[in-house]
Amino acid sequence: MTVHFSRGIPPLEAIPSLAIAELTGTILSTEPDRVFQYAPIGHHTGDRELRDQLGAFHSVDPDRIFVTNGSLQALDLLAAHLLKDAPSHLVLAEAPTYDRAVQIFERHGGRVSGVPLRHDGLDLDILRERLRTEVPAFVYVIPDFQNPSGVTTSEEKRRELVRLSAEFGFTILEDIPYRELRFDGTAPTLLGELADGVDGARVLTMGSLSKILSPGLRVGYVIAPPGVPRALAALAESTYLSPAPLLQTVAARAFESGLVRQNIEAVRKLLRPRHDAAVEAVRKVLGDVALCVPEGGYYISVHLPVRTTEEELLAAASAESIALTRGSAFYPADSAPPAGTVFLRLPFQSLGGEEFTAGVTGLAAVARQAG
Repeated sequence: MTVHFSRGIPPLEAIPSLAIAELTGTILSTEPDRVFQYAPIGHHTGDRELRDQLGAFHSVDPDRIFVTNGSLQALDLLAAHLLKDAPSHLVLAEAPTYDRAVQIFERHGGRVSGVPLRHDGLDLDILRERLRTEVPAFVYVIPDFQNPSGVTTSEEKRRELVRLSAEFGFTILEDIPYRELRFDGTAPTLLGELADGVDGARVLTMGSLSKILSPGLRVGYVIAPPGVPRALAALAESTYLSPAPLLQTVAARAFESGLVRQNIEAVRKLLRPRHDAAVEAVRKVLGDVALCVPEGGYYISVHLPVRTTEEELLAAASAESIALTRGSAFYPADSAPPAGTVFLRLPFQSLGGEEFTAGVTGLAAVARQAG
């Protein structure tokens, strides 16, 4: 049996499929004409009911919310919006970072450059040095249980990053798909909330329902300063008009009925023992190589000391039925894992404790043999 350390997708038991189906059936029986018609056009920023629910969930004005077909589409539209007329096409991102985000930014002409990620967030000393040389179009961060590392940015670093945004005049793009999946501790303040109290700071926050409700609904959203949702809507209408009205309505009713908050609690209870078992396995089998011990999310990551190449290690692991994602793909082109190591993202959300431990034990044996 293959141990899959390759994808961070929700386990089926984390998706309330029957409850979503019941909500959908009710909607289809009572208002089919509305959900099977085009959505309004003309700077349409998303279903009003859903934006109201998202506004209440995040305690923001619903008019600041723009709804998208998942967070990747939000990234694509934001990249187009932020890079089109920017004086600089430099994009600074955590190293490592979400690989698909890098691909999207580059597709829109961004020059993506990595800033080292520490156990508590971006290395702000290095960031300040970079800012003095060139101010980027934006800085992209995943501040809560980061994909791929699991790192959560500290409150202190969040406040300083927002202050730097105001001082140097760059935008922060904050991506929060895992924020609600906290098992321990207290959540640091959202960067977007901190920016509201700092004159000149600019933060755009992206969220998604994929990890807290259902990835199949394809509902993502942006929380932005006034004017940005309408600008994004203009871009969206020239390509796909709007997200599916039916799916937006289902998402809105999932919030209204309490299903979203109920499912968040259920997912936390489901994933916490898997998280705890994964942390214990990494400490016991791999020793002091973890980049961080997350208090939530989907990922533990390690920089594994090896005396072989990444390609050889991945091939050897595959031969032992251990599926891994190429860790170097999470680093922007000008960045790399520390010399003599291979970066490994180890998702735990779909694995029981015994399966995760077996995978890590096999991985340690492969590393020893490869060395």
